[in-house]
Amino acid sequence: DGGIVTLGIVPTRPETGYGYSHAPGDGKDSSRILAVDRFVEKPDLDTARTYMASGEYYWNAGIFVATPDTILREIREHLPELSRGLEEVAEALDEKHFEAVLSGVYHRLQGVSFDYGVMEKTRGPVRVIPSRCGWSDVGSWMGLYELLDDRRDLNGNLARGEALLEDCRGVLVSGGSGRLVACLGLQDCLVVETRDAVLVADLRKSQGVRKIVQRLEREGKEKWL
Repeated sequence: DGGIVTLGIVPTRPETGYGYSHAPGDGKDSSRILAVDRFVEKPDLDTARTYMASGEYYWNAGIFVATPDTILREIREHLPELSRGLEEVAEALDEKHFEAVLSGVYHRLQGVSFDYGVMEKTRGPVRVIPSRCGWSDVGSWMGLYELLDDRRDLNGNLARGEALLEDCRGVLVSGGSGRLVACLGLQDCLVVETRDAVLVADLRKSQGVRKIVQRLEREGKEKWL
């Protein structure tokens, strides 16, 4: 019917680092395909908890299934500049100067994801398949911690580099300078140590590191990034 189908991951925790799709209905039966009424961007922690409790929100894994005609139609409607660029590239496919055309178009276009550019604007129809496939976005520290569950110790600690953990539980340590990182009495914490900076955070709120980045940029301290 010219619609788009997306894979919706059933949340296992109130995650602030992912976008969500909202699909009213019973998502417990993974064989069901539900109608999506909206996509929402990364929420704060309280909102994420509300999403998870409702049972009607799914992590947006960024996996979309549609016909080529549907994708091109949506791009034409919501990202006209990108559509014109694709047409320009298509016309040059069999030409000797194809690579030059491709490079020129690529550097001219605004960088925007399919999520932002199309899925948040589309008039649909959009449907979601609820999934419990164990998907994880390894772009987050929490995602990395969950993915490497077989490498944690008996207390749920995971350490990379020189680390000594005493009376700690659920701690992720990433050391990069060769110095010893010693932790005492910590729980559900993230410690990232590099040559010139150290980050200590609540592991469950580690997506908030972007706030640190924004503050460093505002205060002219980009050298630490």
